[in-house]
Amino acid sequence: MTTGSSPALYTIAEASTMTGLSKRALARRIERGHLPAAKIGRLRYVGARDLAEAGLIDLATGEPPEWAKQRAPPATVARELVQTLVRQGIELHELQLAFQALSDESRRDDSALRTELEHARLEREALRAALDEAEGRIAELRRRIERIG
Repeated sequence: MTTGSSPALYTIAEASTMTGLSKRALARRIERGHLPAAKIGRLRYVGARDLAEAGLIDLATGEPPEWAKQRAPPATVARELVQTLVRQGIELHELQLAFQALSDESRRDDSALRTELEHARLEREALRAALDEAEGRIAELRRRIERIG
């Protein structure tokens, strides 16, 4: 069921039937911005031209292109999936190494900051002691001045 006279618009369900892709696969393409769609009422519609530009249908026949009808042998699909998993495993390992390096750096930074804070606290205590001593001397000098004067 198409809406309008031109260009042809199809619901996600209709586009799914036409292309042989699942409704979810089409929805993901729309969400990622790879396939334009318009929301009319509660339904989303995709244009025939957009489906053709995405290589999902042959605009002349309204059918999936010939190359899409050919199914890859299961062994080929399995091999590609394994290769993808291996690549993802490598990426995950690299991310773990990067995370560990950042974690180690953060620990070193934390340790350095704790050391600086401890030095600052000790310096503050020394300054307070010197200030207390100076205030004591000032008080003693005032007492002497008062006795003299």
